[in-house]
Amino acid sequence: MFGSPRHRVVGCLALLPVVAVAAVACAPAAATSPTPASMDPVAGIVVGDGAVDIQLWSDPSCPHCMSLDEAIGDQLADFVSDGTVTWTLHPMTYVSAKRGDTTDYSTRAAALLFGLAAAGETDAIAPLYGLIQRHQVTAEHSPSDEELLGYAADAGATSDLSTAITDDASLASAANDAWLGAPIPGTDQVVDHVPLLVIDGTVFEVHEDGTDAARFAAAVAEAASD
Repeated sequence: MFGSPRHRVVGCLALLPVVAVAAVACAPAAATSPTPASMDPVAGIVVGDGAVDIQLWSDPSCPHCMSLDEAIGDQLADFVSDGTVTWTLHPMTYVSAKRGDTTDYSTRAAALLFGLAAAGETDAIAPLYGLIQRHQVTAEHSPSDEELLGYAADAGATSDLSTAITDDASLASAANDAWLGAPIPGTDQVVDHVPLLVIDGTVFEVHEDGTDAARFAAAVAEAASD
């Protein structure tokens, strides 16, 4: 995972009801930091400046998103760091409700990611995303706002993010609403489940069969050589 784990495609389906948690299938940063109000919810959170374009639609409450992060998160972070890729994260927020989570973890965590981006701390986005995925809501516990802010500090954030979870909740919801059910440009895919990973315009099939990491590295290498 960031900062740390058919031919069947899995995902958190957007349109089907869920009866149990187990059934949930689940432009580069500006020189001056944007304010949350000026951020484009469709554009997402952009990290890095490499030639290979990677777009990820993911939800902080999706178990399959956590599994994908465990498989490829470290690789993706390395590709960003070494200048190979530009990574755009599109945080989604609908899975909390589908899993029966009344604490709105998806929206709160996504808002914090947007707040961190608005503060210009893009170096902390990848490790914070990894911590958010690793600490998903369980039957016993849902991370509080204070715990989320602690994850940001652990990820290296130094900005005052104390109001980000509240201030950027509407931005997080707007991003979710803008993308859910919308087509991904250049592909035949619509955003109807998460995770969705697109590498240079090609949808990457998430199998969760132990092959994702190797296939991801190969796909990035191929895109980089084109």
